[in-house]
Amino acid sequence: MQIIDKLYEGLEPLYPIERFCKRDKALFIDIETTGLKKETTSLYLIGLGYYTDEGFMTKLLFADSEDEEKLLLDDLKALINDFSHLFHFNGMKFDIPYLEYKAAQHNVDGLFGSCEQVDIYKLCKPLRYLLFADSMRQKSIEQFLGINREDKYNGGELIAVYKEYTVSRRPSDLNDLITHNREDVLGMHLIMPILYYLEFRDAQLKYTGHTVNSYCDYNGNECEEIILEYTTDLYFPRSFVAKTETMYVRASAENHTLSIRLPIYDCEMKLFFENYRDYSYLPGEDRAILKTVAASLPKESFVKATRETCYRKVTGRFVKEPCSVFTPVLRENYKDKKKYFKYPDSFKKEAADEFGRELINIFFTMKRR
Repeated sequence: MQIIDKLYEGLEPLYPIERFCKRDKALFIDIETTGLKKETTSLYLIGLGYYTDEGFMTKLLFADSEDEEKLLLDDLKALINDFSHLFHFNGMKFDIPYLEYKAAQHNVDGLFGSCEQVDIYKLCKPLRYLLFADSMRQKSIEQFLGINREDKYNGGELIAVYKEYTVSRRPSDLNDLITHNREDVLGMHLIMPILYYLEFRDAQLKYTGHTVNSYCDYNGNECEEIILEYTTDLYFPRSFVAKTETMYVRASAENHTLSIRLPIYDCEMKLFFENYRDYSYLPGEDRAILKTVAASLPKESFVKATRETCYRKVTGRFVKEPCSVFTPVLRENYKDKKKYFKYPDSFKKEAADEFGRELINIFFTMKRR
């Protein structure tokens, strides 16, 4: 067994670690195994990282052969007692259950002591649709934040390298194995600033104005969009672009601004009245009127209004809204969950801050399709 230390001098936390624990009580962990099935594979490397007065220390516990698992676990147990919080990336799905299984197998009791688990992946999972349309792996977050790696492998590719190393003891194989794990551990320190983006949920945005832009869609049709401009006091490390089917957001980290684009629909909508019992419906005119007014009309020209028929039609230009910020709220049909407001008639500057906040919150409520 080998213990391989490397100090990254001067490295300080890039995110206020005090939101979780004292700086010197945070321990980062990542493991390497010979496969995913814990019952039939071996643990060969435990990578650890923690802050010291000199910087960020990485400590790798490396098994030269598959029969040194218990040595790794014993050393981990002895070291972990000095820390209160264990940080990992998606570790609750693999690393932690794997280590617990191996600890039970080798009669290593209380492996994690009273350490509180902090899964960085689970913490930043709400950012899935705001920042990561394709993948939210650790390397994807590193790429988003502009972090470059020396390591070119993944854990699965290194299984064969480790098995070859146990026979040949080639230094180049050892270097590939420890470089990958060390960069995973260091990477967790480096990606912590991704948590700043969680503050976009319910963020305070300040509306600064809007414009209307004309453009042609893919079919050559002339369309219009409203472009809303906001500023924010939030700190976020890098600029980003986020999209839904009908919304485009561009955020600038340099000047703390957000631009939100929404299509303007030129069509017909319906304004539904809640107190439908007070209305009658005119089938011939496809609209609802007050019962008191309908009383003066021939009886055959109207019927009782229902929730579905208690409306009047409105033509004009409309913008979709996530909730009833601008009123009156219009819809295409009664059961339609999509809400719209008439532009520019219902647009109010005093409600524009809330509107922007609700639009950004859409990304935190989206579900996997």
